[in-house]
Amino acid sequence: MGNSGKDRNYVSMWFWMFAMLVMALPCIGVVMMLVWAFTGENASRKNYFRAIIAWYGLFFAVWGGLLACGFWPGIHQCIGGWLQEFQAWWQHWK
Repeated sequence: MGNSGKDRNYVSMWFWMFAMLVMALPCIGVVMMLVWAFTGENASRKNYFRAIIAWYGLFFAVWGGLLACGFWPGIHQCIGGWLQEFQAWWQHWK
């Protein structure tokens, strides 16, 4: 039995199966997630995909912060080496 048109926020099981299939595709899934999150009149579907985007954003922010903290000594050493090379180059051409 399908939706009779009374509830505009109704999302069928078949749409969710289709959405999961599309989301599994690498580039197309990201594009469709953005399309479904910001277009259309179905508030339930838009809120769901906006929540997924928020979780991805939170995950990448935490991951990036942990990565930056873990690699900071190496990054700092590399920047210091670059500065020393630049100073030596500058002294040579001065």
